[in-house]
Amino acid sequence: MEHVLDWSKAHQKYFEEMAGIPHGSYHEKEYSDYLVEFAKKQGLRYKQYDIGNVIIYKDASEGYEDHPAVVIQAHMDMVCEKTPESDHDFEKDPLKLYIEDGWLHAKGTTLGADDGTGVCYMLAILEDKSLSHPALECVFTSMEEIGLDGALALEPEDLKGRRYINLDGGGGGVETVITAAGGLRWNGVMALSRNEAVKQGYRLTIGGLAGGHSGGCIHMEKGNAIKLCARILKELQKEGTLILSAVDGGSKDNAIPRDCWAEFVTDIEERVLLERAKAFGEVLRSELRYSDKDLTVVLEKAEITKAWTKEESDKFLDFLFICPTGLRHRNMNIKDHTIASENLAVVKTKENQVEVSVSMRSAFESYIDEMAEELRIMGRLYGFAQEEGGKYPAWGFEENSALRGVMRESVKRCMGKELVEKAVHGGLECGVAKNKWPDMDIVTLGPASEGAHSPDEKLNLKSFDDCYDLLCDLISHL
Repeated sequence: MEHVLDWSKAHQKYFEEMAGIPHGSYHEKEYSDYLVEFAKKQGLRYKQYDIGNVIIYKDASEGYEDHPAVVIQAHMDMVCEKTPESDHDFEKDPLKLYIEDGWLHAKGTTLGADDGTGVCYMLAILEDKSLSHPALECVFTSMEEIGLDGALALEPEDLKGRRYINLDGGGGGVETVITAAGGLRWNGVMALSRNEAVKQGYRLTIGGLAGGHSGGCIHMEKGNAIKLCARILKELQKEGTLILSAVDGGSKDNAIPRDCWAEFVTDIEERVLLERAKAFGEVLRSELRYSDKDLTVVLEKAEITKAWTKEESDKFLDFLFICPTGLRHRNMNIKDHTIASENLAVVKTKENQVEVSVSMRSAFESYIDEMAEELRIMGRLYGFAQEEGGKYPAWGFEENSALRGVMRESVKRCMGKELVEKAVHGGLECGVAKNKWPDMDIVTLGPASEGAHSPDEKLNLKSFDDCYDLLCDLISHL
C-alpha cells in the first residue's frame, strides 16, 4: 500500500492511520476502540470511559522512577466540515490526504490536525521504548469540539500527575497558551405552522465564505453566512411581502458559517427582486472584500409547496437580523486579544420548527452571563423555546509555573528561540483540568497549522516533526 506520509516516523504513521478511521465529534467509538487495542498490543495499562475517553499509562523509564508523573492530553475528535461540492461521508469515508508545498491537506474536507497531531504524538511516545521520561498518563478525550464533554467527564482519581502538557495549543513549538476562554451554547426552537404556498417561490444562497474557528477567527471580520442571508432578505422585504419557507445555514457551533440558503414566497416583481438582490450583494462584497473575496450571492426560482405564516416569517427574520454575532469585547491589556464574542452558528428548518444555535465565549464569566441573558430576553420576546448547554470553564493566567520554565529551556535547545506566551479566545480543555485539579501546572504546545474548522485546514509537516522532537525533549527534562 502506498502511503502519503512518512511511516518511518511514528507520529506521521499514526496520523495517516487516524485519517482512515472516522472520528468526528459524537462518532469517536471506533477510534476509541483502536486506542484500546493499541494499549493491549503495547502491554500498557488503560482505562476506557463510556463517553469514549481513553487513558493509557506508561511506567517511568529507567532512572526516572522517582520523578513525579506527567499528564499528556489531546482530544481525538475532529470538526467535520467540507466544501459544497464534496460528497465525503465523515461517518464512513477515510480522509483523502495529500501534500502540497510541505503542507498536509485533506481533499475537500477538514484535516483533523486539530487535534489529531496531539493524539499521534502520544501514540508515538507510548510506542517508543528508547525515550527517557517520568511515568506518563496519556489522556485521549472525546467530544471536545462540541463542548469539552470528554474532559468534563474525567474522574479526578484517574490522574496522579500534576504537570500537564496539553497538545492542542498550536504555536509551532515556540508558543504556549497561558489563558483561554470559557463558553456556553444557546439553543432556541420556534414552532411553525406550515401552510400551502400560493405565490412565486425563490431560493437565496450565500456561499464562498472563508469561515473558520469561531474562537480563533472571530476577530477577523469574516462574513457570517446566516447573518448575510438575513440582511439580504430584510433588504428585499422593503419591496413587498416576503414569507419564508425554510432557512438552513452553518453546521457546527464552533465554526463561523460559510454558507446559508433561504427559500421564500413573495409578491415582489421578479425584475425588482433580482435587481435588489444583485445590488445588495455588491454592497456585501465591498464590505467583505478583504476577508471574503469569494462571496457568492445567488437568487433563483424554486418550487415551494409550503410556507410559514407571515407572522412567523417576520418574527424569525427580525430575530436573525438583530441576533448578535462576532467580536464583542477586546482585551485592552493584550494587543489584538478577544475576550468576548458570539457566533450565530447554526439554523436548521425541520417540518414543524426552526432551530437556532449561538455559541458564546469569554475569559470572564460575567460577559458570558450578560450575553446569555440578552439571548434569553430575545428568545422570550420572539417566542422561542430555549435551552443552554455545553458550558465549560475559562482558564485563567497564573504568573508562576515551574513547568513553563522547563518548557522555556526546551524551546531554546530545540528551536533556538525564546518561548512566547499567548492568550487565546478559543476554548481549551486546560480550563477543565484546572477546575478538576486546582494544583495542576499546565503548558500547551502543538505544530503549525492553519484553517482549523474549515476545509482549508492544513498542517506544516516540518513543524509536525520539529514539535514532536520538542515534546520528547520536554518530557525527558521533567
